[in-house]
Amino acid sequence: MIQDFRYDALTSFHGLPIFPFAYSDPSDLELAAIPEDVEAWAWRVGNDSYGGVEGEVIWPLFLDGVDTTRVRALTLGAWISDVSGEGWDEYHAALLAAADRFPNLEALFISDVPSELTEVSWIEQVDPGPLLAAFPNLIEFGLRGTSRLEMEPLVHDRLRELTIQTGGLPPRVVRAVGRSKLPALTGLDLYLGTEMYEGGAGADDLADILSGAAFPALRHLGLRNAEDTDALAALLAHAPVVAQLESLDLALGMLGDEGAAALLAGQPLTHLRRLDLHHHWIGEEMIQRLWQALPGVEINVDEPLSDSGEDRFIAVAE
Repeated sequence: MIQDFRYDALTSFHGLPIFPFAYSDPSDLELAAIPEDVEAWAWRVGNDSYGGVEGEVIWPLFLDGVDTTRVRALTLGAWISDVSGEGWDEYHAALLAAADRFPNLEALFISDVPSELTEVSWIEQVDPGPLLAAFPNLIEFGLRGTSRLEMEPLVHDRLRELTIQTGGLPPRVVRAVGRSKLPALTGLDLYLGTEMYEGGAGADDLADILSGAAFPALRHLGLRNAEDTDALAALLAHAPVVAQLESLDLALGMLGDEGAAALLAGQPLTHLRRLDLHHHWIGEEMIQRLWQALPGVEINVDEPLSDSGEDRFIAVAE
């Protein structure tokens, strides 16, 4: 799955290192410096600085300077140079217009923009459904930011991995994901976020996903960056989907002893290969209980935090 999002741009995608096709000035572009092994890179295309070259200039340069028929993985940076959370409708239009130039595209990530250019809560999105329809060979898709996003349930026959990174995932979007028709989906990562930034998905919003019926091929489920992770853990303790998983991820949220205890008191988890809980408020005694109860499971309890006089917080908010 896609690496942790902590306000930074991706350093790799689809198992490939990122090559940034982003320039502060068009004169900086040196076609000779473009790697010849095009398929060995994930290409990030877009503006990378305030006042830099905008997408309407960079995108044609990319199409002219790179053999896009060999591009396997593509991420889109900022389109405009002054308010970097906007312009995604223009990127969508430009990418849709050039879809036939990417016959081998396997992975696509929208809005790979770090917080130094825009807060994640400012990034505006449009329905990604048309993009998935335009690229029937995609096996991995992700996007960052969900401001103003109105999304219909997604439909795609080959997509295996879906990631949505945000500081607040609107419940309506969670419901749309759960109603999506993605028969090949094996990995799903949702950054649920906080109500302060439009998050707050509850049991009813997650019902289709937790039932296991929505994605019968699912083997990895990440419900990350959640505000009420203890309540979420209590839901997962009895959710049918867990029995089909190999990997369960509750990282980056506010999980404490109560949630960890709920997981242990629920259905068996010994079939899991991996349980990711990093960035948590679980005490040492409960961590020992987890290790003892799940001896064959790789458990990530890195980044322990303390309740000593400080409120809990999710890893990504604004």
